This record gives sequence, structure tokens and C-alpha cells, in this order.
Amino acid sequence: MAKFLSSILFGIVWIFSLLPLPVLYLFSDIIWLLMYIFPPLRYRKSIVRNNLSLSFPDKSKRWLRRTERRFYYQFACQFVEALKTVSAGKRWILRHMEFTGMDKLVQETINGRSGIGYLGHVGNWEWIPSMNLFFTHVDDFVGGQVYHRLENPAMELFMYKLRNRFGTVSIPMEQVMRRFLSYRKDGKKFFIGMIADQVPLWWNIHYWTQFMNRETPVFTGAERLARKLDLEIWYMHITRKRRGYYRCDMQLVFEHTADLPEYAVTEKYMRLLEDNIRECPELWLWTHNRWKRTKEGFKEWMAEHPAAYNNNKK
Repeated sequence: MAKFLSSILFGIVWIFSLLPLPVLYLFSDIIWLLMYIFPPLRYRKSIVRNNLSLSFPDKSKRWLRRTERRFYYQFACQFVEALKTVSAGKRWILRHMEFTGMDKLVQETINGRSGIGYLGHVGNWEWIPSMNLFFTHVDDFVGGQVYHRLENPAMELFMYKLRNRFGTVSIPMEQVMRRFLSYRKDGKKFFIGMIADQVPLWWNIHYWTQFMNRETPVFTGAERLARKLDLEIWYMHITRKRRGYYRCDMQLVFEHTADLPEYAVTEKYMRLLEDNIRECPELWLWTHNRWKRTKEGFKEWMAEHPAAYNNNKK
């Protein structure tokens, strides 16, 4: 049943996506306008305002409201851009999603190196899998992204199809280590994107850092994988050139990771991400309740669930 519903949804969205992007933007403009005529329609407005005000305490109220408006405008644009992905061709997507630094990344892969690409929920991250089009001539290569399974089976299948349109593979979080070891055993090179700016669950919290002016728990699983397999670390710096056109600068951060100090990779990622957000704040996903877990709450949870936490650390 889920497969049937997913196919129906994909077909409907495919027909809708055939409209030119400027026409689709008429819908996003209407959505954005309605959100400002009817404030209750602004998705997670209180979280967005709180996140912005605490992240930029030195900014004026006028600046914060302007950034909030620009964020919701971008939010509405991304919705129709994601729909357009369903029917987007190779030439179209590479016109709208520009990559720099790909020559070096491809050459590193040809030379036998594998890596992890860190990025955040910045700009249109759903178009990032199109970078796989640069690797069509590379033998024994796997490009992909790690994702969190959705609870709705039909939406899970829909998003799986959407994200794999350009030949990438989507790897569930719980299968990452197994897949990496399998690729290495089979002699395959791989480059896997990981969005690691979300809030970890209580039992996955192993490191805290200062991020956007607040003490923040962060994911460290990608770093543990990288150090175990001595993978390259790249940061994918995303900016918007204009509406519907983005740029991703591929930055090689660490060529080797096996001998790095613990949390050096995670700390560097958080600093690069913070710089990326401060450069273009309206592009980050401010609706995410990023700071809902505090150190005080973590201590309370630890006191109640010591066994669960210790088992997860093993």
C-alpha cells in the first residue's frame, strides 16, 4: 500500500514539477504572502524567533525581523524547488546548483581515497546529490547521503526516490558503518554526504561545544567513522547566488583523520558551519528546535538512564 501511495504521490508531483520554475515561484510567493497576512501560518514562528534572537544577541529587532522574513521567503522557495527536482534533468540541475572544487575531489577519488562531506541545512541541500553527476566516469565509486528514516512509509519511499534521482544511494543512519565496511571490502571508493547539524538524542550525546552563542550537543558518529577508516573530510559551503541558483564550494578540511585528536573533526565542522550561517543567516533551517536539549536536562536524563547511555558508548 505504501509503495502504491508513494507512486501516486510521485506521479502527481512529477506533473506539477513540469511547470517552469518561475511559475512554481508564484506558488511559493503566495505561500510566503499568506504566512505574513496570517501569522499563525508561519511554521514554528516562536522557535524561529527564539533561535534568531539568541543566536544574534547583538542585532537589532529590525534586523531580526528582516532576517525572519527572508528566512520564510527562502523556506517557501525551497518547497517548490524540492518539487522541481522530481523532473529536473542533468543540464538543468547543474545550471541551478553550481559546484566548485570538484576537480580536486574527483581526482582524490580516482587516486583511491574515500571521504565524508559535511554540510548543514543551508540553502537547498536537496539539490546537493546532483554532485554525483561529476563521478559518472569513475569506476567502482559510490556516492550517497546518510538519512533518517521517516515514520510515514509512503513519504519515506517518496523522499527515497527523490534523493536518489542522480544515481546516489541513501543510507539509513543505523546502517552507515556496515555500508562503509562493505564498500571498502569490495574495493569501492565512496563519498557520502552527512548533515550533522540536528540535535542528537539523549543517548547519542558525547560532546558539547559553543555554537551560535550557546552550549550545544553535537553528533560525533561521522567523526568516529572517519577516524576509524582514515577518511578524508570535506566541508560543503553552500550559498545562494540568486533565487533558484545555488553554489556549493567543496573544501578539503582533513586529508587524513586516523591520528587526529578526538573531536577535532566535529569541532572544525561546527566552526565552518557557523561561519556559513553567519554569512547568509536566512539560508539556515531556523525552524529546527536545535537547542531543546540542555546540559542540565542531560544530567537529569543521565541520572535516570545510566545503563542506556553506557551501553550506547560501547
